[in-house]
Formats: sequence, C-alpha cells, structure tokens
Amino acid sequence: MTDPLSRRSRIGPFALEAPLGGELAGGADSNVLRGVHLELKRSMAVKLIDPAVVKDTLGGNSFMEDVRRLQKLEHPRLVRLLGGAIDGGQPYLALELVEGESLAELLERRGKLAWEPAVEIAQAIGEGLVYLHSKQVVHRRLTPAHVLLPTEASEEGEIGLRITGLDATWADRDEVLGLRSPMSKAHYLSPEQFRGRKSKDLPACDLFSLGVILYRCLTGVFPWPADTPEELIEARRIAPAARVSATVLDAPVWLDALVKNLLAVKRSERFATAEEAHRAIVNARRKVAAGVGAAAHGWSGKQGGLSVDDDSGELKRIRRKKTRKKDDSPFYERAWFLALCLTGLIGVGTWTMMPDSEAALFAKAQPLMASDDPSDWEQADSLYLDELRERFPQSEEAPSEYTEQLVEFDLRLEMFRAMRKVENPGLSRRSKQSEAQRRFADALRYEEFGDRLSAWQKFEAVSKLFSKSEELEDRAFAKLAEEHARAIAADRDSQSDLTTLIEGKIAEAARLIDEGKRLEARRLLSGIESLYGENREQVALVELARERLRDLDAGS
Repeated sequence: MTDPLSRRSRIGPFALEAPLGGELAGGADSNVLRGVHLELKRSMAVKLIDPAVVKDTLGGNSFMEDVRRLQKLEHPRLVRLLGGAIDGGQPYLALELVEGESLAELLERRGKLAWEPAVEIAQAIGEGLVYLHSKQVVHRRLTPAHVLLPTEASEEGEIGLRITGLDATWADRDEVLGLRSPMSKAHYLSPEQFRGRKSKDLPACDLFSLGVILYRCLTGVFPWPADTPEELIEARRIAPAARVSATVLDAPVWLDALVKNLLAVKRSERFATAEEAHRAIVNARRKVAAGVGAAAHGWSGKQGGLSVDDDSGELKRIRRKKTRKKDDSPFYERAWFLALCLTGLIGVGTWTMMPDSEAALFAKAQPLMASDDPSDWEQADSLYLDELRERFPQSEEAPSEYTEQLVEFDLRLEMFRAMRKVENPGLSRRSKQSEAQRRFADALRYEEFGDRLSAWQKFEAVSKLFSKSEELEDRAFAKLAEEHARAIAADRDSQSDLTTLIEGKIAEAARLIDEGKRLEARRLLSGIESLYGENREQVALVELARERLRDLDAGS
C-alpha cells in the first residue's frame, strides 16, 4: 500500500506519530504507527489497512463486522483490538500498545534460546491458541513477528507474552498463497495451507506454526532448510524435520517428542487440539519440576501425548505364555546359566552407571565455563554444576579445591542473567524487581540519557549497598554497577554540566520534530520529565519539556 506517512498525520480521533517498526507492528513496516487518542490522551497502535483488501473479510459480511468480532476477544495472551473505523476511505484499527520487543527481534539478536525459556514461550503461545480456538478463531499467520514480549512481566510474575496479527490475512490473503508466499511467512505455513485445501483454516495449522517457532527457538534454524516455496514443499515431502535432539543435546526426551508431533506433515498426526498440546507441555514440565524424568516416565509403560514409541509386537512376543517341557538344551542355554550371566551384566552395568565424582563433573563443566558464549555457561550450570552442588555442597566450613572457581563462575553467570533481566524483564518469571535491580536500572537510564555524572553516583551507591548481600543476584548487580562506575570514572571530564545537557536534549527533540521523527522526540522529552521532574534546579527546563510534550499530544 502507499506509504501512509506521506499522506496522514491524523486519522479519526488519533494524532499519528512515527511507525512502530516491522516486528512490534506485527509484521508491518510503515502501516502501523504510534497514535495518541486526543480525547483520552492515551497512546495506542494504529494500523492502516489497505482499502483494496477490506472487501476480503475474515468471516463477517463487512470490515466493521470483523472488527466487532475481533473486539470481543480478550485474553492475557492477546494484544487487544480496541476498535476500528473507516476515515475518508482509509480503514484503520486501534490496538493496545505493547512496549517491548517481538520474538523475531529476540531471535535475531540471540540466535537461539535455552530449552527452558523456549518451552515457556511455547506454553504461553499455547495458552493464547487454546482461547482463540475456543472462540472459533484461527490465527493462520502465527510467526515470531506476531509474538510480542512486553517489557514488564505479568502480575503473576510469568512471561508477559502477547499474540498479535489476527488481522494479518487481510493484508496478505492474495500474497500468501502457495508458491507466491514470501519465505518470511512460508516456513511457518502448514502443508495444508500450501495446498490450499479446506483444512487450511483449521486449528491444526496454528499448531504446525507453533512447532516451527519452537524448533527455531531451540536450534536457531528452520526445520526444513529452503530458499523458495518449491524447495520447502519438496523438502517436507522427502523427509521429516531433523530431530531437535540432534543439535540440542540437553533437550529432554519429551521436548523432542513434542516438536516432532507439532511438525507432523500429516495433519492427522499432530495433536488434535491446542488444548491437548498445551496440556502435554504443562504435564511434562510438571514432571520435570517434580524430579520425574522422561526416561522414567517411558519405562513406566504409561502412554500419553508425549510417550516414547514402543514396539507392541515385540512386547506381545515377550509376554506370550509358553508351555512347559523337558529342558534338554546345553547348560549354556539353560535358565540358571543365563540368570548367572545376567547378574554379572547387571553388576558391570551398575558399576559403569555410578554417578560421576566431583572431579569428573567439574572437568566436564570446565570447558563450557571457560567459553565466551553465555549459552555455554548455561549448559555448564544445568548439565554438570547443578548436580555437583547438590551432591558435593560447597561451604566456608568445608570448601573443596573447586570452591573458589565455582564462586567466581556463579557470579559471572548471575551477572549475565541480571543484565538480561534489565534488558528484557518480560522474560523474567519474577513479578517484582529486587531493590538492587531497580536501582541499577535507574542508574542505567541516566547513563543512556547522557547524564554520566548522575549515573556514576548511582552506580557507586548500588555497588556499596549490595556488594556484601547474601543474595547472589544482588551481588551480581553490585558487580555490574562497579564495572559501569569504573568505566565512567575513567572519562568523567567529558560530560558538560547538567543544564547544558538538558538544553541540548530539548534542542535535539525540536530537530527531531521538524524531521517528522515524533516518537524519538517524545522519548527524549519524556526522559527529561521522568529523570529530572523532582530536580528543583531544573524546574524551568522540565516545564519546557512538558510544554513540548503537550504540543505533540495536540498534534502541533
């Protein structure tokens, strides 16, 4: 569609600002903008719909009927559609504004995820799909670009994931069809969607898309490598996707089976419903949390959504009763001899399966601990060090030769995790920030704004307050603060006084407004207001920033 920014700064009750960007906009580029409702003084995401495709409705008899139908959908895992209308021939939607990043952006930045957060994301998506399918709504365009990770965690402290893009088929119904599909979407389309069958609109297509998303989160690549839709169709026809366990060595058995099920090319071989898939994930995670491994579950003989395949014919053969007869076989074929050999084998097997010693566990973990890749640190921690700490507790009273190295490693790993929480708190399970995290994030805001002197003072305070804390996370934030303070102290003379800094930021905001970059200007002015609103020495400049913000809200 034509670039809306070249034609509109207002639509309906909204003053339009800068585009939200491809990912947070749910796959759009310039047609999703930050808008301010002039009466409510509330920011929303405003999506401009190409008038040419409005006639292709999502199930209703008109555009407005579809809007009303989607407006009724309300769930913690969905981005809420607040309304929609047609202004001067231009249809638009008003959506809840979600601050954060998309899963696509996260994967672009990190490549892949550890299996625990990847499964947590899949479980959250599953919750949203269960609700949608219960309302007879199928997404049909589920991709990482349509999965948003808000900056703030949910009230329960879980990942605040939200699904968007329920209207995506309006914009690409003609584009995403068989061999014309762009590869950014083709990888996530189910085989039945490529074939254009009636089943292309059934819930199973969303489950396939979920499988591709989970596979990509775990491995960093697509299940079937391909550069064109033709290659993708052929690859799926020739063979199933490579197993996750082939590349993700610490993936549990149940997770490998889950991904295999979701990626079944035949629709009949996938989970029957999103509810069944979600329940399988929840149950498997619960067993892991309770200490019941997938292998133990498999040996129990109980079947379920994620059971390991068995050979029923062989089981029947073993269980088949035999009639007694006189045993004339040689001694080495007789039961007592075989039992003796079996006893020996069990003894050897028991010896070989004895748990690793402390030295062996540390030796296995050491190469991963020495790596520069934090994902290797996570593997060292989960695969070897968790067991080492449990079986060989470290304490000041009874330290081992590895205690010092473990303490240093634990702090380094916790510093990485702490910084990840600050950069993306939406992935954190904790609903409330610790005091150390809150203070560190506050200091970081001043540093990013350019007020290095205030940042240095705040980092110094965090370092002194929490360096002796009993909580490892607090000590990690203290160490991070110490490193930031040291870097600033090495170049403290480079900062001008605070008044000059704020005046420069206000002037920069005015330039951005002139260039049409209203969102960037708003962020600068809001930063001045939030950081220095209580600073009595900067009252005049803060009020000037507020005045500029009011002008932006008024659309001037």
